[in-house]
Amino acid sequence: MALTLDPERPLSPQMRVIENAILVPWGDGDWQGMARPAGVFTADGEYCHDAQTFRSGGKPTTVEPLPPAPAEIDSTVNGTMLYGGMAYGHFGHALCESLSRLWALDSFDETIDAVAYIPKQKLTWPERSLSMVRNIAASLGEIPRLTAFNEPTRVERLIVAPQGFGTGNLMAGCPEMRDFTDRRLRQRVEPAGPDKIYISRSGLFRKRGRFLMEDYIEAKMKTEGYTVFHPQDHDLETQLAWYKGASAIVSTDNSALHLAAFVINPDCKIGILLRRPGAIFADFEMQLRWFAGVRPDIIDACTRYWFRAGEKVQYNEVYALIDFEKTARALKSAGIIENANWVNPSNADVDRAVEKLEADTETRFDEIFL
Repeated sequence: MALTLDPERPLSPQMRVIENAILVPWGDGDWQGMARPAGVFTADGEYCHDAQTFRSGGKPTTVEPLPPAPAEIDSTVNGTMLYGGMAYGHFGHALCESLSRLWALDSFDETIDAVAYIPKQKLTWPERSLSMVRNIAASLGEIPRLTAFNEPTRVERLIVAPQGFGTGNLMAGCPEMRDFTDRRLRQRVEPAGPDKIYISRSGLFRKRGRFLMEDYIEAKMKTEGYTVFHPQDHDLETQLAWYKGASAIVSTDNSALHLAAFVINPDCKIGILLRRPGAIFADFEMQLRWFAGVRPDIIDACTRYWFRAGEKVQYNEVYALIDFEKTARALKSAGIIENANWVNPSNADVDRAVEKLEADTETRFDEIFL
């Protein structure tokens, strides 16, 4: 059970229109890991495999449910809808997965009345699941209204376009997806903001992983002429404009880079400072190369990690200490900064930083060894 995506092969020929399709947001059947039974059936009860949703090529987020009985079908909606897949409330997943079929808006010749989503979380009002997706979609120019369903629903005409984007080996996107974001974002967004940006995570709430002593990194980047940028404090239009206008961006491996890849110029220098274990950096390398023609400089300088005491460790939420001196040398070698005069902290400095972290967050942290 996997999804393969050839970044050079168009997916438009595989679009299909299903008359009287049955949309099943929460179906009966067995969960398989994080994948729940959900999807689309034809009027004859045939499961539509192209409507299955994936996080990465090997990680489905929906599996085939049992077909609903006629009495279970809640209602019928008229008009032509595009199947949008799963609606996420997390910015990165909404960006990569909930937009992954919208390329069909520019590839289908007939009028599309709405985009139909299935919610990631089962909320009383399914439209509430669309808050993040709507926020992102508002930057894409004119699009149909977005809607979501909790119960099996018959759709008069449903366009099912193959998923053309995602994480992992889906990050290159299909040609139509790259054309879509180029047309809707790169060609439309006007550049603004400072020339050089350091994307910081120091302002995020405590469960978002980041660097220990990031204030030191921020201070050093400021001396190099970089503006410290906290994306969550700005609307999406500002974020896109600043990324479009920047000649250099330094950031950890985080969702801001997924957005930046849609608009940055091919000559933009990108430095990615790894903040967690694993090979997640490959996602950013792939997307930046295929969507922007940029090859980032990856700097792996983590030396120690901390996590909330007594909880199961999640790599995305660790606090990492990086080797400042190694990081500066790598950034200078890449032509991203001019001075490699960063100095590593003493053990006492690190201990004080952990104590401050615990006091600020009212949480105890343990060092973990990975």
